[in-house]
Parts: sequence; C-alpha cells; structure tokens
Amino acid sequence: MATVGAKLLGAGLIIAVETVPERKKLAKKFGADVVIDFKEVDAVEKIKELTGGDGVDSAIEALGAQITFENCIKATRPGGTISNAGYHGEGEYLKIPRLEWGVGMGDKTINTGLCPGGSERMKRLLRLLENGRLDPTLLTTHQFSFTDVDQAFELMKTKADNVIKPLITFK
Repeated sequence: MATVGAKLLGAGLIIAVETVPERKKLAKKFGADVVIDFKEVDAVEKIKELTGGDGVDSAIEALGAQITFENCIKATRPGGTISNAGYHGEGEYLKIPRLEWGVGMGDKTINTGLCPGGSERMKRLLRLLENGRLDPTLLTTHQFSFTDVDQAFELMKTKADNVIKPLITFK
C-alpha cells in the first residue's frame, strides 16, 4: 500500500525494501522502481548510494518494527519526512538514532500515530478502492470471517504462511 501511495502522490524514485519473494513482486507491480533485499545488502547504504548519498525525501515505515523505524530515519535526507504506517505493538519505547536524526538539528519530520491520518487516511484509501485506482485482491492472501479476526491478527503478527494481507468478511 505504501508503494501505491507513493506512486499516486508522484514520487520520483520509489524504493521498496523487502525480502519475501511474493512481496518483492508486488512492490514492483505496484510501482517500485527498485526493490532492495535487506538480507542481501545493507538497505540504508544501498538507498544512500541510489540517492547520491543524500537519502530519500520521504520514507514510509510500514512494518511496525524498531529496526525499520530506525532505518527510515537513517535513510531520510535532512529536511525529509518519515511517515510511520506500521503498528508498533511491542516494547515500551521507540528509539530515534540520535546522529542520523541530526541530534535534533536535521530538520527531519516524523509523522506517526497508530495509523497516521486515522479515519481520514482510511477514507482516502477507500476512495482509491472505489475509483479503481487500487486492486486489493493482489494483496489478499487469506480470508477470515469476523468471528475469526483473532486468527487473522495472529497470522499478521507471525507473518506465517506467506501472508500479505488477510481479508475479513462480515456475513
């Protein structure tokens, strides 16, 4: 979804960081110009290389993990923006790497929350679906009834069975 959003907003170079083969294919399909496998190379170094050492204008943290949050800060240029779309459900704190943040002087903006933009973001996503700008079936790998929603959340948490996105049905 982050790749689709970046493309629709007119991003120049779209870089996705992924290691799961199916997710790599989807990133390309949804508009990523480059897909970096973080198990093969240092993602931050590769991003810096691709951007002439500057870093990206905007980074989107979509996993909800401390390491990806830190890497987004490290990969973002001074004056850039980090948007957190991931759910950070564990740990007491999110740490900000002080030097890469510019010791507070790097003018990096961090937009975050449980779901940045909350209901307004969801309304925009629904409009994309309604207007045919996004095909959600490409992301849907599993289906659950609402009564089994806990199983869907567990699957997302463990990333088991090559899950990308589960679909919850209300019948």
